[in-house]
Amino acid sequence: MGVVGAGRAATLHAEAVRAARGATLAGVSALSPASPRAAALAGALDCPVLTVADLARVCDVAVIATPPASRVEVAAALAESRRLRAVLVESPAAITLGGVAELAAALPDHPIMAAANLLHAPVVRRMLDAVTVMEPHHLELRLGVPDPARGPNSGRAFGGGVTLDPGAGFWPVVTAAMGSAIESVAVPRADVVDGLDRAALIVLRSIAGRTARADLRWDARVAEAALEAADSAHVARVDIWPVPVAEIDGAPVGSPGDSSHPLAALGFVAQIERLVRVAHGEAHSWPDLDAASSALTVAAAAAMSARRGGPAVNVREVPRDQSPFGILRG
Repeated sequence: MGVVGAGRAATLHAEAVRAARGATLAGVSALSPASPRAAALAGALDCPVLTVADLARVCDVAVIATPPASRVEVAAALAESRRLRAVLVESPAAITLGGVAELAAALPDHPIMAAANLLHAPVVRRMLDAVTVMEPHHLELRLGVPDPARGPNSGRAFGGGVTLDPGAGFWPVVTAAMGSAIESVAVPRADVVDGLDRAALIVLRSIAGRTARADLRWDARVAEAALEAADSAHVARVDIWPVPVAEIDGAPVGSPGDSSHPLAALGFVAQIERLVRVAHGEAHSWPDLDAASSALTVAAAAAMSARRGGPAVNVREVPRDQSPFGILRG
């Protein structure tokens, strides 16, 4: 397995490869072979720095964890490989729906998994299993992270603010808890600065009629995230960071001692192991790029709602050629 990228996400995936069964880290790559970050990551992991072409030749599986704007280029280079069997793409997969389609078109003959590590996290799965037998009248995500401070051009490069990063990694979990696809998104409150949504209160409605709230912000002192659900008979909650810990009807489910590796508790290791099974033809790509499209659609619909002053926006209205940042900038 090889990892293309040298940032935080690439580091997490590379560490997960080293902890996964059936996978060996063959090397890391960056868009520039002379990247000092790639050299530092490779040195820390005791593996070589490869060009994307070399990585494609020696790897059965690849993780694409470069900035979104470069992923189609990386995918096209990987597609030249006769050896490559499966690919995992970091979230958000692209900054526009058209970009997700281009990514799929660049790798037409390879199974592609969308990164959604929390869907593979054991404690999160147990919480979602509990929610499937509920009829929740209350479903809420609370998510706060420190300001990523990416710089003046971050909106164009990464496509949006908190509803996209880290929001895109949480929308698949919220959708799973809702039990059906999201139909509309409303943003009654938003803090937008120069096209970036730094905080937002979001109301989602599913095609089955369930609603969920999400309170997202970029100004937390430390990262925090929790998802909770309740109906007339049951209450379920999972706190995500530093490792998932859940409580169902007052009883704890999961603890930091449940896993010897924090990346296993967060689902990164199981995600890599599933990718290995996909490469062997023993599993299907789950989640696939449809999940990535759905997550991006939520962020874009939220941007449309915020720009219009908060009314519900049907997800079918989302343009395919605009990022959430582009929508908010008009």
